[in-house]
Amino acid sequence: MNKLNKFLKRHLSEIRTIKIVVAVMLGLMLLIDIVLVTLEGKDYPTFSYVVKNLRHRLIWFTFLYGGLMAKIFYNRKVGEKEKEVTGLLAFFSMVFLLFVIGRHLETAPSLFLQVILLVTGGIMAYRAWPQYQ
Repeated sequence: MNKLNKFLKRHLSEIRTIKIVVAVMLGLMLLIDIVLVTLEGKDYPTFSYVVKNLRHRLIWFTFLYGGLMAKIFYNRKVGEKEKEVTGLLAFFSMVFLLFVIGRHLETAPSLFLQVILLVTGGIMAYRAWPQYQ
């Protein structure tokens, strides 16, 4: 328990930043969802409709979300003098491939496969798209 307290005290500013980012994202989603519900008569889908009925088309977004969270919170810095473009192209070509695959799926993938996509996106962003200094 003592090690956990030391870890939390060392990373207190990062924990606050994460809390603020998550709170802002959830608040923004809530506001947008309220606006979309008020515009329901004009055929604007809400987030709940999109998540429930269009999950098979959004497998690319699950991968992208995992990758961007890894890039923001677990960024790996490399001392080599290379350009970041190659990793960026590799990552977004995978996003495009999943976009194309998602358009041809008839049913939504299982929750287990969605978690695998999320984790794989994070791993690929961490390994293939490091921050070069």
